[in-house]
Amino acid sequence: MVPEARNGGFNLVFDADDTLWDSNVHFHEAQAAFLELMRSAGVDDHAGIHAAIRTHELSIIAEIGYGRRPYLMALHRVVEQIVEPARHPALRPAVDEIGHALLNRHCELLPGVQATLAELAARHRLLLFTKGQPEEQMGKLRRSGLSGFFARIGIPLEKDPAAYRRLLAQAELDPARTVMIGNSPRSDINPAIRAGLRAAVYIPHPQTWELEHEELLADARVLVVSSFPELRQLF
Repeated sequence: MVPEARNGGFNLVFDADDTLWDSNVHFHEAQAAFLELMRSAGVDDHAGIHAAIRTHELSIIAEIGYGRRPYLMALHRVVEQIVEPARHPALRPAVDEIGHALLNRHCELLPGVQATLAELAARHRLLLFTKGQPEEQMGKLRRSGLSGFFARIGIPLEKDPAAYRRLLAQAELDPARTVMIGNSPRSDINPAIRAGLRAAVYIPHPQTWELEHEELLADARVLVVSSFPELRQLF
C-alpha cells in the first residue's frame, strides 16, 4: 500500500495504450486481415508471416519508434519479402486499406478511466508518459477527451530506466512522490522501479503486446490492481 502523500499529493505518471484505452487488439485485427490477404495471394504460412512481421517491425521501431505507421511499413516489407514481385502492385492498395483501418481505428477508453482520472486530478498531479509516434499518440489523446487531466505529456522513443530518470529531471519531479501506472512490466513497471520512483502500479491487460511481457521485479514498491478504478483507493 502506497503511504498517503501530503502537501500536494503524488506525481502520478500514466501509460496510455492498453492502460487508458484499448490499442493492441487493433493490431491483432490488422494482422488477421493481413493473413487473409496473404492467403489469397497463395501464402498460407501464418507462423512464417508472423515472424516476418515481427522482424521488420522491430527493425523499423529501432529507426523511428513504436506506433501504427511502423506496423504498416512492416506489412509492406513483408509483401516485398515473401510474395512474388508480379503481385506487388495489386497487393499494395490492399495493405494500405488495412493500414488505413488501423490508423483510424477509434481507441475505446477502458472502464472507469475518465471518472477515475477526474477524481485523482483533484488530489494529485497527473502526467502522461507513453511510447509511440508523437503525432499518432497526441491524436489519440485529443480524441479521448482526457488531455485536460495531464499537466505534462512525454512521448519517448523507449521507456527504459534512463528515460524515467530524464523525466524526473526535466519535469522536476521528486522520485519519492512519483508513481508510474501502466500495463507493461517491461516498459512501465520494472524500469520505473529501477529508476528510483516511489512505486509502480501494474494494471494487467489481456491484450498486452507480447514483447512487453516480462517478470515483475520482486520489490515491495511494485503494486498490482485488477482494474483502473481501484487507483482511487490507492491514491
